[in-house]
Amino acid sequence: MKKNKQEHEIDLKSWLFKFKSKWYLFAVSAVLALAAGYVYVKSSPRIFQFQSTLLLGDQQTGSKKAQELLEVLDVQSRGIKVEDEIGLLYSAEMVKQALQKLNFTVAYYKVTDHWLNKVTDLVVEEQYKTAPYEVELDTSRLQLVDIPIKVRLLDKNTYELAIEAENVPRYDFRSNATVGSIPVVNFKKTLRFGEAYQDENMSFTLQRADVEDPQPGKAYFFVINSLENLVKQQQSSLEIAPIDREARVLVLKTKGSIPDKQVAFLNTLMAEYVANDLKEKNQNGLKTLEFIDSQLATLSDSLRQSKQALSSFRSNNRIANINVQSNISYEKLSQLEAERARLNTDRTYYANILDQVKNGNGIAQSVSPTVAGIQSPILNNLFLQLAELNQKKAGYRTNATEDNPMLRKIESEINSTRTSIEANLQNLIESADISIANVNERIGKIESTLASLPENERKLMDLQSQSEFIDKKYDFLLEKRAEAAIALATNATDKKIVDQASMVGTTPVNVKPKMIYLLALIIGLAIPAGFIVLMSNVDNTIQGKNDLGNITNIPFLGVVAHGSKSDKLAVMNNQRSAIAESFRSIRINLQYLMADSNFKVIGVTSSISGEGKTFCSVNLSSEMAMSGKRVVLIESDMRKPTFSKYFPVAESVGLSSFLTQGLPLEEVVQKTTMENLDIIPCGPIPDNALHLLELPKMQQLLTMLKDQYDYVVIDTPPIGYVSEYFVLMRHMDVNLYVVKHKYTNKDMLAQINELYNSKKVKDIYMIINDLNYDKTYEYGYKKKAKYYYV
Repeated sequence: MKKNKQEHEIDLKSWLFKFKSKWYLFAVSAVLALAAGYVYVKSSPRIFQFQSTLLLGDQQTGSKKAQELLEVLDVQSRGIKVEDEIGLLYSAEMVKQALQKLNFTVAYYKVTDHWLNKVTDLVVEEQYKTAPYEVELDTSRLQLVDIPIKVRLLDKNTYELAIEAENVPRYDFRSNATVGSIPVVNFKKTLRFGEAYQDENMSFTLQRADVEDPQPGKAYFFVINSLENLVKQQQSSLEIAPIDREARVLVLKTKGSIPDKQVAFLNTLMAEYVANDLKEKNQNGLKTLEFIDSQLATLSDSLRQSKQALSSFRSNNRIANINVQSNISYEKLSQLEAERARLNTDRTYYANILDQVKNGNGIAQSVSPTVAGIQSPILNNLFLQLAELNQKKAGYRTNATEDNPMLRKIESEINSTRTSIEANLQNLIESADISIANVNERIGKIESTLASLPENERKLMDLQSQSEFIDKKYDFLLEKRAEAAIALATNATDKKIVDQASMVGTTPVNVKPKMIYLLALIIGLAIPAGFIVLMSNVDNTIQGKNDLGNITNIPFLGVVAHGSKSDKLAVMNNQRSAIAESFRSIRINLQYLMADSNFKVIGVTSSISGEGKTFCSVNLSSEMAMSGKRVVLIESDMRKPTFSKYFPVAESVGLSSFLTQGLPLEEVVQKTTMENLDIIPCGPIPDNALHLLELPKMQQLLTMLKDQYDYVVIDTPPIGYVSEYFVLMRHMDVNLYVVKHKYTNKDMLAQINELYNSKKVKDIYMIINDLNYDKTYEYGYKKKAKYYYV
């Protein structure tokens, strides 16, 4: 557990070192992020939040006394659903009604004098009733909407108008509909204030407003908003929710940059909602009055005619009294006639309601069946259910399409409820028909009895009973009309505006400079950090000793410091350099590790070309020679010889000529400027280098060299390209495998790992070449030792 903790700590320090080495990325990214944050703070419009509260009642209408008097209105819903009311408030139709009451069609903007606007129009302020001009739209003609129309004031009387946009919609304000679009609009024109501008796409007039005169040349622009665009803008910022789960108080919130506009919108929206609610309630009372008035108009003529007929009959026949028996019979007859009339009236009313239901006219506000004395709880409940379903349907249609499953379900329930209402009304009509038939039968019996009475008396009784019945019915309807008028006069909405709209706080909700700058700084530091982490994870090259130890079990011998590429003989030319000290350390480590063996032949190889294999061979040989040992360096890479870059060699003789021509050893060994160091270059490039190295003469050469030199260093070809190393491997006492810092791919070590793990190669050690101490955490401490080197 302690080891894991230490490894984690070292890994964390390694990441911190990587971040520190790329400090300039963090500095540049932080500056750019803060600059972007500054531009955002300055260019973003200040958005404020506004809110108001609205109370939803229990949907009771009118005064308590009127409710007791007028049972006709008892079918009103005894409760509301808050979700439905929120849907109605949020609906496009309700928002549209509010906007039509306001003058938001033209939005005015000003390009400020901020220095950012010298590049482009970034810092823009919306104006409301403060613009130096006012746009008078000709709504009877088409207009180009939802695009900026630039205005540049030239002087007090003239201005320059410019438009540059693509796919511009043409809008008809009479029908509030888009009529096609224009692909490209690009023009500029100079006009005078008060001069109407008119073409086939626009028609308006700019008037100077009574505000402080702006400076000439100042840039403004305005946007003619379509009603649909305004509705979408307000709906996108509108939030409606109850203050509590069970509460009937709604909190309406919106956001905007102009306080006066948003306050006016919220107040107008609530006022329109309350007004619509009262209007719907008044429609019920008005329909009741219309029905009663129509009945009274019919009865008024009948009553007048019946009284005139009775008066004429009495005058012509001089009839003053009716005997008691006749009175009793006629009284019964009058009662039956009244009952039959009531039944006929009920049946007429049932049929009237049934016709309204079938035609679908005003179902949610239909007159209650109790106008004619109907007391049917089932029918009343069905009307309640239908009204609730219609209200729910209205709430869903604000945001749902016709194909919405919930909307289809509600539509099905509405149709089912309507069918039930029709069935109940049909049953009531049939019941009324049966009752009427029974009353007619009883009347017929009494009339047959009265037929025996004197003709004049019978006619008199008929006229009296008819007149009395019409009079009672007329008085009944007059009473009900008075009650309905009282209810309508005292009708009131149950919705109430609790708090008018006001701004919440004094600071913007979208632009908080301190938070934005802090967030920009965090992002500015996170981007380079993420980039470094990503590149480190993507980079599959050797990064250091720990990285090498994670992918191979081959022992590590040492590192070669980073130096100038032009200094090939670094050990010979500058013995106090960091590179010379690196090879000195490698020599000492090698002698320490091989102290128990009499090693002579040292092979140096790598994975691919460019890893510094030859550089390490030459400088390690130089270091050994400088330590007093006789060293010979063999260039066995006869495919791509590079010794000529290090030593002035005679390319006519070398290893290939010794193996093929049998030249004496003295002729192929060449002296160098360094004492104790000889070299054998590759010589003429052969056709088959691998075949030559397999010859017995190679073994003979090494045997002779071991007798004359302390060390034989063989610079072999890279094992990733050719197979010569595997031929020479059997002659070597020590194998040095060179990898280059931030160059050698980790996957390249798979082949040498396989040889080492299968024990086909022995006494092999890893060397990291060209390691820059400034770019690795593991050897960062060596940066402090640079004054030891020259």
